[in-house]
Amino acid sequence: MCFSADMSLGLGVIGFAASGVTFLDKNETFWVRAARSYAIFHFSLMEFIQYFAYPVADQCGYGTNYYLSELSSYHISMQALAIMPALATYSSDKSALKHATIFGTTLSFLFLICSFLPNNLQLFNLTPNFIGNMVSCLFMGTYHIGYHISSAYGIFVTHGSLFALALSGFIWKDNWKISSYHAFMALMTLFMPQWLLGVSTGEAAAIYCFYSIPITVSFMPYFKNFFTVQNYANNRDFSLKS
Repeated sequence: MCFSADMSLGLGVIGFAASGVTFLDKNETFWVRAARSYAIFHFSLMEFIQYFAYPVADQCGYGTNYYLSELSSYHISMQALAIMPALATYSSDKSALKHATIFGTTLSFLFLICSFLPNNLQLFNLTPNFIGNMVSCLFMGTYHIGYHISSAYGIFVTHGSLFALALSGFIWKDNWKISSYHAFMALMTLFMPQWLLGVSTGEAAAIYCFYSIPITVSFMPYFKNFFTVQNYANNRDFSLKS
């Protein structure tokens, strides 16, 4: 195995520490710190889910695997709320954080609703191999834990999550630096494992979660000057107020 339970545990611990450091950045407002630290915390939590999944991988439909699979479904549904506000904190648009929070909350709520609907409800009768008409399960892939996620309208959930993770930041004014970085990293870690390693979409998504800690570390205080467009770096006033 290229990846292991111990590596997932280590990344989870590092991610929690990075989240704490980010939240303690007193040079930013509470809501900016909260958005950025929560994004790191959210993906760190998935590393702990994967850590506990290794001993019960492939035990689909019952026991610990079942509960972890359900938790993974909810975790994936909440990705839009986790990442979209954090990306918006780098915009010169003072209302970006508020609007991104509303947008991300709406998307995540819709994804959660889909997870409770009958999974035979699929757009265009398509059968996605990651999120869709299947039994939720954490399985042992070639290199890493993989996901099968049961959900209605899997194409909507999959591509909606991809938009939230990789593209949503481009909506906001003067936000191209952090957005370009996240778009490139998300596309590489979601698709390159499939192209180069020949793994399934579900395993590639888990590998993305593995790499999401170094990706979301870009939200830490040490990198904010680099990812903020310089013309606006010294004139920002982020809050949830419009």
